[in-house]
Parts: sequence; C-alpha cells; structure tokens
Amino acid sequence: MKELALLANRLDTLIMRIGQITSWLIFILVLLVAGDVLFRYFFHISSIAEQEFQWHLLAAIAIFGSAYTFQQGEHVRVDLFYHSYSKNVKRWMNILIPLIIILPFSAFIIYLSTDYVLQSYVNNEVSPDPGGLPYRYLVKGLIPLGFSLIFIQGLAVLLKAITKTESEL
Repeated sequence: MKELALLANRLDTLIMRIGQITSWLIFILVLLVAGDVLFRYFFHISSIAEQEFQWHLLAAIAIFGSAYTFQQGEHVRVDLFYHSYSKNVKRWMNILIPLIIILPFSAFIIYLSTDYVLQSYVNNEVSPDPGGLPYRYLVKGLIPLGFSLIFIQGLAVLLKAITKTESEL
C-alpha cells in the first residue's frame, strides 16, 4: 500500500508541476494579445500566424490546466452535494468515479484522438488561412496529451482513495 501511496504522490507532483508551467503560458498569452493589440491599432500591422498561435496557446492552457484543476478539486462536479457527504461516501466516490467515468473516458478519447493527430501529421496539415501556422498536428496533439494528464490525475485520485486508512478519513 505504501508503494501505491508513493506513486499517487509522484503523479500528483507531476500534474502540479505541469499546472505551474501552464500558469506561465497565461502570462505569455497576455503579452502576445497585448502586443497584437498595440501593433494592430498603433502601427496597423497584424499577423495571422500570431493570432493562430494565441489560439493554440489558449488550447494548451485549457487542456493542461484541466488536469491541474481536477487535482486541486476546483473542477465542476456533477454532484452539488459532495461537500456535505461523509468522508466514507467521498472515499467511495473517489474510487468509483475514476474507475467508471474518468479513466475509461480518458482512455477512449486518447484512443480516438491519436488517429486524428496521426492523420494530420501524415497529411502535413497546415492552416487554411494564408499566412497561418504550419504543423497543425502539433495543436491537435494537445488532445491526447491533455487527456493523458487527466488519466494520470484520475489514477492518482483513485490510488489516494484506495490507500487511505480509516484514521485518514
């Protein structure tokens, strides 16, 4: 059991570090948007590639931030009454929900999106807009990567719930 608890802590640490790195992407995005606005309104210069990059950065923030949000318990729960449940009920929810919903759904999305990304890579998909970004498969690759992180965090939640003793509830 100690090994499972240690694994859960390591997975949590990984997701926490990714969340911290993702927070810096927000700062970069704010700088890019501010720069875009300044250049557009003061110098009448605009770049399609920069605007697409902003959207790609926003996608990365949303996808990477979702696993961190899940870890911090700030995600939207379907159950509005979770906070009022007993510790034992919460423990069982933290076991069953990852097992029944989070892990299978994440694995399914990873499976489906991997072919989607590979098809984009094989076709060397680029932006349809003139002056847009090449390598469209990179932003599409965020989908299986992001759901892999959600899978990892779901596994960490499951392992922590399994390894908790009665005194920790």
